[in-house]
Amino acid sequence: MSEQIIILAIVLFYAAVLLLAWKRPNLLGKSGENFVSRKLSRLDPRRYTTLNDLMLPSNGNTATTQIDQVVVSNFGIFCVETKSHRGWILGNAQQEYWTQVIYRYRKKFYNPLRQNYAHVKAVEALLGSAFARVPVRGFVAFPRASKLKISGTNTVDHATDVVRKIAAYTQSVMTDDERKTIVGILLDTNIKDRKARKDHVKETRALRASPQKWTSTAHK
Repeated sequence: MSEQIIILAIVLFYAAVLLLAWKRPNLLGKSGENFVSRKLSRLDPRRYTTLNDLMLPSNGNTATTQIDQVVVSNFGIFCVETKSHRGWILGNAQQEYWTQVIYRYRKKFYNPLRQNYAHVKAVEALLGSAFARVPVRGFVAFPRASKLKISGTNTVDHATDVVRKIAAYTQSVMTDDERKTIVGILLDTNIKDRKARKDHVKETRALRASPQKWTSTAHK
């Protein structure tokens, strides 16, 4: 009996380890997104509204696109893609893949600027001609990276610097009422259905398994 208990304990231990390993990327991703959200919350709430984890319809490679943060301000709209990669991040704005380096460990990952391009286009399409004059800009935040060496763009930075860059836009392009209207449109369109969100994850995983299917309008 005692041997059976020991065997069961070992099986449960390894099952827990495997489950943690499987969930760890998602947990790290959520942690990074929460960190960026807290940084964005320091922006003046009278001029900025931050919406987290929006899923919107898309005309790209998948039926929907999921955006980590959308900041709607009197000075424009900002889509923020958060990546929780650690270590050094190397790449160029035009490259399809960037490289994560941690000591001797090197890993390629899809250029998040291309992902965020799809987010920007989805927001623009949703707002249509009524708000065509309102600029929609994209930023990529790496809250955990120790060093960023990305050339060809100034829209990739650590979380604090991304917030600073967003705050640097000071020319008003919309009224308070217009800002609230846009926030309402985004919230009303946000897809909350669990099945739709699971389907989105499956679609993106399938694309990642076949990277040749990705295009410049690829989604998260």
